[in-house]
Amino acid sequence: MATISKVNTTLTVRAGSDRFAVVLPILGRIELPGVPPSVTPDAGPWVGFDFNSPTIDAFGSIRLTGTAGESVAGWTLGFIQLKYIGTNYARYRGATDRDGSILITGSNQVVCRDTDIGSVEVWYDSLNSGGTTGPNGTNKLPAGTIIPATGFLDVPAHLFDQPSRTWQSIVKNTSVPGHPNNFLHHADIGLAFCTMLVARDPANKFHMLMHFYWNVRWEQMFAVDGTGKVVAGRTVHLQHNIQRPVHTGNPMDRRFHGKEFDLSLPVSNTVSRQPHRVHPAADWRHT
Repeated sequence: MATISKVNTTLTVRAGSDRFAVVLPILGRIELPGVPPSVTPDAGPWVGFDFNSPTIDAFGSIRLTGTAGESVAGWTLGFIQLKYIGTNYARYRGATDRDGSILITGSNQVVCRDTDIGSVEVWYDSLNSGGTTGPNGTNKLPAGTIIPATGFLDVPAHLFDQPSRTWQSIVKNTSVPGHPNNFLHHADIGLAFCTMLVARDPANKFHMLMHFYWNVRWEQMFAVDGTGKVVAGRTVHLQHNIQRPVHTGNPMDRRFHGKEFDLSLPVSNTVSRQPHRVHPAADWRHT
């Protein structure tokens, strides 16, 4: 069977938040800031705010070495991504203390498989449930793939991610007579991931190659303007953090060490889409 050349295994991570260089007349080469996490109004179908992350692109590659003409069909290179922190809550308050306040939370610290809903595979891009496949996603070599005359074959794979969340601008407070409007006052969202480059050989053995950690954070205050519209106020945190250089081998974080291939872990989007817990109050205690 072909083998993986460790010295020719690569993992490169690019983020939309990375600084980038441009060349301008007179000024020459300058560096510009990348795109930070954003908080933008959403006009509908219900009015609120969208919290969008900058992009993440991870490019992986392995070199399979063997005998010219040797079959390498069935080898798979792809990414496994675990989400291990999912902070996501918002606080609302009425126009006066007597109109109350509401804490709504979907926060969790459940270790999840970040994959396509319905997937029964470990891969971020599922081979059988609608994920991106081939060199631009999870790359499973098809029947008939062989080692060329050079004695090696380079195999690429790719991961793209851009998580987001949304919060409504106005929620009715059911704990106060008349159910007055409570307005978005504060939102705090933080998502943390471990992303792993993994190969699987035709005998279904997994080879953990490299990994990196990354997270995205939004914390935003809101206010009501003179027309009664909720608008963004003070920004507390907008952060997009990618750990570089990447690490080799298995992640050793005790929260998920040994769970990298655990299909019993819930799917991230299934967990995040569960109904939020709503805690209304008859005063401003939640703000």
